[in-house]
Amino acid sequence: MRANAFTFPYTFFRQGAEQVLTELSKSGFTGINLALNYHGSRDFLLRQGPQLEYLADGFHYYLPDESKYALDSIKPAAADHLLDNKMLEGVMAAAKSVGMEINAWAVFMHNSGIGVVEPSACVQNALDNRFLSELCPSNPRVAKYAYGLVADLISRGITSIAMESMHWHGARHGEHHERFFMELSVTTEFLISLCFCKSCIANFDATGADGAALKAKVASALQPFLTDKDPWLGAEVTKAGLAKILGDDILKYLNVREATLADVYAEIFRIASAAGVQVSYVDQSTLLDMNTTNPLDLSWLVGIDPELIKKSLTAFEPLVYRKSADEVASIFKHYKERLDMRLKPILRPTFPDNTDEQTLKDKVAVLTKLGATDIDFYLLDTWRPRDLTWVANALAN
Repeated sequence: MRANAFTFPYTFFRQGAEQVLTELSKSGFTGINLALNYHGSRDFLLRQGPQLEYLADGFHYYLPDESKYALDSIKPAAADHLLDNKMLEGVMAAAKSVGMEINAWAVFMHNSGIGVVEPSACVQNALDNRFLSELCPSNPRVAKYAYGLVADLISRGITSIAMESMHWHGARHGEHHERFFMELSVTTEFLISLCFCKSCIANFDATGADGAALKAKVASALQPFLTDKDPWLGAEVTKAGLAKILGDDILKYLNVREATLADVYAEIFRIASAAGVQVSYVDQSTLLDMNTTNPLDLSWLVGIDPELIKKSLTAFEPLVYRKSADEVASIFKHYKERLDMRLKPILRPTFPDNTDEQTLKDKVAVLTKLGATDIDFYLLDTWRPRDLTWVANALAN
């Protein structure tokens, strides 16, 4: 069984890399997914303290190599990275000594560090509001930033890249203390976050369609919600339902953005494969509806067509954040039946998914029984010592 721990750099700011990796190796881990680019957050980290840590948005936890980025690409700002590579180089050296693999864990499109400085690179909805925490992958300069980030990371000697947030997002995913003092149906939330930036419209127009006209239709459809009441409360959001509201052009528009994103994945895969580095997609579709056991059916909400992007991936890494082993089994079976490829399910050994050791053992056991050869665990820095013990015992069992 291959098992990696998702890990923040903060562990290695305060503890020797060889000591950390040796402990993980003895606990059954074969490597770590080290956050080298991450979004803003406030985290209660236990290995460090306890310590409340404030992570800067879009921060690069190394010294970027600007030569890896195209001249017209968005590039990491001076305030958004470390001043040296001491932490990363120390981890890489220790990994070689201990015999562990180091994978880069990177967040791509959820980045207000870039968005605030480059608002034209962000998602712009039908009401001309910009989501400064969300970059649009249709934007050529944003895509080139992603290519440069990948090229830079693979030059560091990593084994694989775990790509998080390599897609669009919903309306309520991005900022501290968000306020929506009205009920939003899932249809409204989708439409109010759907990007109509210049790049998205241009891609649609290139097919002979009229992006500006569709944008106006979406803005008009949102008026009842803005002035009185959401007309779609309690209803599921489906492509067929959107077509009834907006006509068939919305289906063509969604197909274009899925194809556009698949092209970005293909280029990332080409860059990484040329260097012998693997590419995994950290799939958050499981979080779009915590009650579903068919999360891939919801991937289109964030612009993902699993059949298109799987050609450009070494593995899918679904976040299997569920409380029971039966739920974990159902989701893994869904991915296994739909995707004929390597799967790396991600478990949380902590609250709210786990409150006892046996449940975690049961989850690992059922995944193993169903054929999983990889299981990753989130998030080392937040674990109590007992949580690491639970993981070790589950892996040993």
